[in-house]
Amino acid sequence: MKKQIVLVLAATMAMSIASGCSKNEQSGASSSPQASGAASASASGSGAAPVTYTINTTEPKLTWDTPISKRLTEKTGVTFKYVPVIGGADAAGQKYDLWLASGDYPDTLYLQPKTLGKYRDAGALQPLEDLIDQYGPNIKKRFGSFYNLLKDPDGHIYSLYNPNLAEETPADQQASFVVQYDVLKEAGYPTIKTLDELYDVLKAYYDKHPTIDGQPTIPFSGVGTDLVYNNPSVAAAGQPDHGRFLIDGEGNVNLNLDSAGSERYYQFLNKLYNSGMLDKEIFTLNYDTAPSKIAQGRILAGFYPKWFLDQPEQSLRQAGKLERQYAKFPILFDADTGDHSNAIVASGSGNNWAISKNAKHPERIIQFIDYLFTDEGQKLIGWGIEGVDYELKDGKRYRSDEVVQKMAADPDYGIKEGLSGSYSRFSIGNGAKLEDGDYATPLTKEYIVRGYDSATKEILAKYGKETWSDFLPQPEYIPAFLWQIPEPEGASAMNKRLEQIWNKESPQIVMAKDFASKWNGYKKQMEASGQKQLEGLFTQAWKAYESEYNKAVGK
Repeated sequence: MKKQIVLVLAATMAMSIASGCSKNEQSGASSSPQASGAASASASGSGAAPVTYTINTTEPKLTWDTPISKRLTEKTGVTFKYVPVIGGADAAGQKYDLWLASGDYPDTLYLQPKTLGKYRDAGALQPLEDLIDQYGPNIKKRFGSFYNLLKDPDGHIYSLYNPNLAEETPADQQASFVVQYDVLKEAGYPTIKTLDELYDVLKAYYDKHPTIDGQPTIPFSGVGTDLVYNNPSVAAAGQPDHGRFLIDGEGNVNLNLDSAGSERYYQFLNKLYNSGMLDKEIFTLNYDTAPSKIAQGRILAGFYPKWFLDQPEQSLRQAGKLERQYAKFPILFDADTGDHSNAIVASGSGNNWAISKNAKHPERIIQFIDYLFTDEGQKLIGWGIEGVDYELKDGKRYRSDEVVQKMAADPDYGIKEGLSGSYSRFSIGNGAKLEDGDYATPLTKEYIVRGYDSATKEILAKYGKETWSDFLPQPEYIPAFLWQIPEPEGASAMNKRLEQIWNKESPQIVMAKDFASKWNGYKKQMEASGQKQLEGLFTQAWKAYESEYNKAVGK
């Protein structure tokens, strides 16, 4: 796509970080005149009175006691205390609902639009547009003419995200279907493009190697309800990741959970199950328990996005099991399935930063975010501290081999240094450049390749590639992912009802002897439980957003 189109698209809204402080933990949200007066000054000024908020996170290891976090406090006067929410997506969802019911929720919330919609409808969020007008010049600068896309239908802004200003495809992108290196080596490095081809390669290896390191080999596994049933079916159909929905060429939104593509993917899982090739624990593995199982090195393949797979792969490298790492391939239902999965939007994340009505002095949080959007803030959260995390080489920021090796050897390096803090989600994007002409983050192709171990470089060379992103189809630009726009009012209850049916019936379908009968019964339940009404609500919301987007880009 032409560069000017990329630049236009890159200016639009994106989704990222949120944090929080419960009523019982407002240790530094001072209500003194001093704090209020300091809030009107620049966030980067050292005269800002210290203030502490807590921030919800699903990463229990996060801490503010890091060099980069402390530097952010020096610049803004703001500190965050992390409140971990553990147990996976389902447990987190229950926690967020309990917070809302009790009114005892964090000052700032790091949540997806679906959940934030509940808080908005309950009157739990503070509108941000007036605060941004007064305290967020850099926020407005980064979003530019697309600023209005931050607004909900009622005209208010309830959450903030990061604009993705990249002019090139991020070199760290990769497909989510993964296959062990050793499986590919034994098969002669085949090109795997379809699920049938994947099945044949896995079966051949499994028949020859029923155990690995004395434990049963697991040909295929997964993690979490969405990544077991929904997301892989969307990817195999070659569709953009609109969460649990699909969007056709006319802008109509359709539920994916009982789509034709989902039926085909359930058939694939059913085939694996009846062949004894599906992980027996796949229905119960979650984001806390799955990493250690992957690190054992006996799962041959699965559907694991990069954000989840990075840590268990680091554990495999630490254990010296380089051959048990994974190649990342886009795998489709058929060889002639069109692949449109590499969709690019200007959104950086699906998590937004919202300020609850419990927060005192919300302007301090806005100033904190505003500082992150300065070039100085971008270098700090993207690169780290000069002389420690990076150095200057020929006038350009450069991460040394020593630091790269430390990061590869220690899965928690980013957490310990502060490079993985929730605030890092406010980066303007891998591949984006700052005013000095240099990159906002170190994740260029050259850097990614330097971080690969010898086994990874060898297998990529067998396929004639340099990075895993080279396997992806050409990027296609879309206005947004559906899960990035606010959930329509009234959709939550319908979603919950359909989700309950989906959760209950999915394992039974996968294990069914009479697949067709079980699938047809499930589909009838979904259709009788408000599916069409839900699709109608999301279609209306999508078309409204698309109309505003088209106005912004001049269509």
